[in-house]
Amino acid sequence: MILPFLSLALLTAVTLYSAIVSFRQTEGIEPSWIFPIRTKRSTQIVLGILVLALLIALSFIIGRGPRQESTRSSRFLIPEGYTGWVRIEFEVQGAPPLPMEGGEYIIKIPANGVLHTSSAEQYGWARDRYYYYSGPSTHSLPDSGEGDLIWGKLNGETSGTSGKQKYEEFFVGTAEQFKSQSKEKESSH
Repeated sequence: MILPFLSLALLTAVTLYSAIVSFRQTEGIEPSWIFPIRTKRSTQIVLGILVLALLIALSFIIGRGPRQESTRSSRFLIPEGYTGWVRIEFEVQGAPPLPMEGGEYIIKIPANGVLHTSSAEQYGWARDRYYYYSGPSTHSLPDSGEGDLIWGKLNGETSGTSGKQKYEEFFVGTAEQFKSQSKEKESSH
């Protein structure tokens, strides 16, 4: 980034300028706190404009910051009638990237409930949507409120012989099924 270099250059310029101003003393003339006593008016204007331009540029750079693309929502397509844990493994070499449609990622879960993708995991706020699919038709799954079928969404990372693996998991089913499966999952670890 250019910001550290700009701030270092500004600090150096201010330090050198203050050193020059502080050692120039003229008897009988009131010193100026910004410019040396005999600085021409045109020089003062040019320096003022340069400092103002530098401040505007710095505020633009700081305001813009090191942002990545904004977090996109995901549309999860789950096989019709599927119940159980769903797992999406990210940054898997050789796996296809997640397709996009209408500004959101399409995450089509296979029948075994585990999807591998080369895409990076998304972080941040997004409104994800969940659907059951059967062939080309889909219908929405409730993910909050009464009749909720999406539970226990979590993001994690495991380490193994092939390195670190980032993943996202959630459960599809009723509250009773989720509680039962959660107990089984805890006892297996």
